[in-house]
Amino acid sequence: MDWRNFMGFEISAVVAIFFVSVMVIAAMSYTTISSSNELLSVSTDEHYSLVNKKLQTDIQIVDSSAIIHNSTYQLSLEVLNTGSETLRSDEIDILVDGVYMYHSTSSATVIWTPETSVVLNIYDLSGFGGHRLKVVTENGICDYYSYNI
Repeated sequence: MDWRNFMGFEISAVVAIFFVSVMVIAAMSYTTISSSNELLSVSTDEHYSLVNKKLQTDIQIVDSSAIIHNSTYQLSLEVLNTGSETLRSDEIDILVDGVYMYHSTSSATVIWTPETSVVLNIYDLSGFGGHRLKVVTENGICDYYSYNI
């Protein structure tokens, strides 16, 4: 047998192996690219949904009252949902002079519909004089309020 007769077979085998390798790599690349594209599409939808919720969210602090107990005081805030987005009163954050404060609501439900108000109670505050308060919704929309004790 002459070794030259097998050269065509070896080249054909190498070409076939390269072709199969290229097809496997192409299939894996397509799977990766299509899953990445799907993740990007989902995150874009979530982004636009969040932007839409932010545009429809607005609050206003309409009233406050303080009850002084020795060296501390309790502050009650009435906050009105002036936007068109239904919010959750248990997902509100309150900062007093830049410090996060725990609060409670006097409402029996956590659903906060548009054009309704909730009363937020902040306990064990200290420091007399001027203070700045910030109420932040679950969508990141906030309202500021300054008060003196």
